Amino acid sequence: MKASRTLTRFALGMSLAAGLIGMLPGTEAYAGSATAPPAIVAKAPICNPSSHPKIVKVTPDTVKPGDKVTIKGNHFGTKECFHNVSFGSSSTDFKYINETTLEATVPSLKAGIAAINILTEGGSSQSVVLVNAK
Repeated sequence: MKASRTLTRFALGMSLAAGLIGMLPGTEAYAGSATAPPAIVAKAPICNPSSHPKIVKVTPDTVKPGDKVTIKGNHFGTKECFHNVSFGSSSTDFKYINETTLEATVPSLKAGIAAINILTEGGSSQSVVLVNAK
């Protein structure tokens, strides 16, 4: 008898919980369905943290502040999963073209060799350019 009462209470609790979930805003479309995910989950970007980026080529390789460079490589990921381009510790404006191409503007730097860094969900990659005086 005691097990029967516990089972009845559990079933009643589950019914009550399902009813409360159905009352939450935005749950009408999938209330009671265990397989239909919310729309926001279905549209989330898929980032691959095991896909390590690699810069293959930067053109031109001799630049001055204000110039635009094209960064070619592999595994830059999707636009939503790409994070940053920097020259040394200076972040810069960049344009994501696709998973193998980026464009970036050389920030105000001293003349000399500068490292270009890219950062994605899968890690970072680095290359160098020669910066001439402006």
